[in-house]
Amino acid sequence: MNLRDLLNSLARQWYVVLAGVLLTSGIGVVLYGVIPVSYTSQASVVLLPPKSATDPDANPFLRLGGLSQAVDILTRSINSDAYSVPLIKQNPGAKFTTAADTTTSGPIILIESRAPTSARASEMTQAVLAALPMVLNQIQAKLSVKIDSQIAATTIAVDQKPKLDAKTRLQLVLGVAALGVVLSVLMTGLIDGLALSRRRRRAEAISARRDTVPVARSASPPAIATVGGRTEAGMAPQRQSKGRQPVRLRRPQASTPTKD
Repeated sequence: MNLRDLLNSLARQWYVVLAGVLLTSGIGVVLYGVIPVSYTSQASVVLLPPKSATDPDANPFLRLGGLSQAVDILTRSINSDAYSVPLIKQNPGAKFTTAADTTTSGPIILIESRAPTSARASEMTQAVLAALPMVLNQIQAKLSVKIDSQIAATTIAVDQKPKLDAKTRLQLVLGVAALGVVLSVLMTGLIDGLALSRRRRRAEAISARRDTVPVARSASPPAIATVGGRTEAGMAPQRQSKGRQPVRLRRPQASTPTKD
């Protein structure tokens, strides 16, 4: 089936296309209202080295090199069940992830919280921001690191208003709409093909019925025989022998009376 045949099928079965479009639109509207949306809140935390013993007033941001390993250790620790499960229980329905910010070379940790409401997303982000320095201090305390030599964590950015993330809902609705359109076109082609096949079989049956009707034979005309140059209806013609001429009979002429 080429494009022209498909367009002709859609034109002939326009009511099927209309029904499919209406059904697909209805399903899309229902899904758009049923599928929940989520809100995303982000925050950034930077790790700072301890103060230098030789220069306590030095700018710590000038000595950020070498803290990438600390970022990996801290993110793995906060994402583990020992720390993530209690945070999630405190904020039902919310989730969070922590990872190194790959857009920069500094020791920055990116926190992303996701929740069905804006307020819950903000609360999840604040809970992670509060837990992150505590986890860092616990890790360093287990290693018996002196307080003066411990790494610190400082918040550098927090979303004031969580962002609405409707991408998942939009993708599902568009996917259902595309699937509905494809199914409508396929169903239209199938129905039109069945209709054309039914019409073709009906036409062939009518043509075959006409061909099988017996034709009435016309009555044969009566035989006409020639006798003496005259034709007689109803008589079978006599077969003439080869070389013989038909016999012709002459009637005597009546004599005319003479006047005296």
